[in-house]
Amino acid sequence: MFKEKDFIYIDYTGKVKNTGELVDTTIEEEAKKANIYSEGKKYEPQLVILGEHRLIKGLEDSLYNFELNEEKEIEIPPENAYGQRDPSKVKVMPLGEVRKQGITPYPGMPVRFSDGSVGTIKSVSGGRVYIDLNHPLAGKTLVYKVKVVKQVTDVKEKIQALINRWFSGVELPSAELSEDQKTLKITIPEKIFLLEDLQTRKLLLARDIIKYVLEDVVVVYQESYTKAFLTQ
Repeated sequence: MFKEKDFIYIDYTGKVKNTGELVDTTIEEEAKKANIYSEGKKYEPQLVILGEHRLIKGLEDSLYNFELNEEKEIEIPPENAYGQRDPSKVKVMPLGEVRKQGITPYPGMPVRFSDGSVGTIKSVSGGRVYIDLNHPLAGKTLVYKVKVVKQVTDVKEKIQALINRWFSGVELPSAELSEDQKTLKITIPEKIFLLEDLQTRKLLLARDIIKYVLEDVVVVYQESYTKAFLTQ
């Protein structure tokens, strides 16, 4: 059994109950079999911090009742997944207005409009475009096969797990925690000094460390600029 703020890693495969359509997985082989493999995606166990609410409600709630290395199949109704379908979210727009936003619509096309709304083109006819703003999985019961493959309890390992999350895809910063666990120094490598969203990543990392690992720690970021770096 797990509790709030526990750090666990899970492997999972999620499918639509009625059709068997694979909608998400952490397992590369499963993604390839279902033809949903994405070249740029990392297929590996996913970090979950219980109570963080980064997963759909039904999936996260079920994890509290798992044991380490346990595997279960979980059925999740729409109300604990992506909600019921809302007919009022099916909109009709003039074709010309859609084209003004740089969109050439066709049925099944996912779209994002200038106001930030996201939807799927259902049909185009008679100069009108029918757009469904419901989540594609709204109204569907999902079945997840889930295994808890690891639990992290060590403070330094938790910090490293969060560094891996927020600096995924780039050179990782290093971290040094004081003996009294009051100060955490994180050194940013010069290769990512010019990263466009560096400040956002630093802020989110510090927030999560204080919220989920050490609430009284002071997070200090260190960046060392050398002549060699500044003149390259």
